[in-house]
Amino acid sequence: MNPLPRPSFRGLLAGQVVSIAGDRFNYLALVSLLSAHAARLGHGPEGALALLAWAMLAPALLLSPWAGAIVDRLPLVRVLVWTDLARALVVAAIPFAYHATGSSTIVYGLIALAFALNCFFLPARSALPPHLVPAESLAWANALLVLGGVLATLVGTALGGPLVDRFGPAPALWLDALTYLVSVACLATLLFQGVDGRVPREAHEARHPLREARAGWEILSRSMEARAPVIASVMTWVAGGVLHVAGTAHVLGGSSKVSGLGFLIAALAVGAALGSWWTLTRPRTTHALALARGLFGAGIGLAFFAAARASWAMALAAFLTGVFAAPVFFLSETAIQGAVPEGARARVFSARDFLARGAFLLTTAVAAPAVALWGTAVPIAATGAGMAILGAVTLLRRR
Repeated sequence: MNPLPRPSFRGLLAGQVVSIAGDRFNYLALVSLLSAHAARLGHGPEGALALLAWAMLAPALLLSPWAGAIVDRLPLVRVLVWTDLARALVVAAIPFAYHATGSSTIVYGLIALAFALNCFFLPARSALPPHLVPAESLAWANALLVLGGVLATLVGTALGGPLVDRFGPAPALWLDALTYLVSVACLATLLFQGVDGRVPREAHEARHPLREARAGWEILSRSMEARAPVIASVMTWVAGGVLHVAGTAHVLGGSSKVSGLGFLIAALAVGAALGSWWTLTRPRTTHALALARGLFGAGIGLAFFAAARASWAMALAAFLTGVFAAPVFFLSETAIQGAVPEGARARVFSARDFLARGAFLLTTAVAAPAVALWGTAVPIAATGAGMAILGAVTLLRRR
């Protein structure tokens, strides 16, 4: 069943696409601003980019463990609207604050604030689809949201780079703030349609936010149905951390240049679209089987990528990885939504976000010395083997 005919879901889909495009645009503008600041001080961009990564991900480590308990108590749509509105104001303030002080410290502080707001936006977004579409349409809805994110990444990256180069980081950040306001307008249409994603008060097992936050972790410890897709989702972030370090170096060390990264992203997106369509049009395939198959196939794709040297081989490996990896994203989301009771979903998604971001930071820290010791192929191939083994174990446990 296709969820698109529901206007409320279209509002969520449009809001997410615009918001993610803004995120990608925002990242490019911040890289330009901070790299230019480092160059003025006579430094290379490496330190600034490392601090940028921590400013973006560290808030999740601090806030995600308990942010979901707060989100579960609030109307989900209003959380999305207010956090995106606040992000627009924070992003618009970055150029003013930088030019007023000439310091990058306040820039990192505002970036951390924007991503702290993201800790409330993301679990609310993940917990909302069951309020908008029937259970039998959740897989379709989550697949469309994932593919919308892929499209937004392509558009935000393709348009954001030339705009930043042409106008500079300050106008780009102001324009980026407008994209968040467009997202607010799209999400606000849900309120006009009478949808706010409010969870009945009796759905809360505990009244104290800290006890409710702990309940999310208890669900993960007790429920294999919730724990397995969280592990699968975290594994994709582990792979992302390895590819962020070793994958980029692998591409630049081969016959491909920086421009080839965009080509690989496009190949990955095409594969993701094909893999999503294939999974959703196979009614006899259970979600558990498709999730296990996706993990195993994505692992094989990464192993192929590790062995590739020519641009065409890397693109083919990216395409195959996208075919199998895309179902992992939306099926793990669907499995968590189905396994976790209403009133606790945001807490579990916050716990997932905490584990995923922590795994990404830890993996990037480990990947750098691993590349120095063994080159780029070994860490990528080892990650692919880990994904393939996890897929095989998931399949055996389901059987």
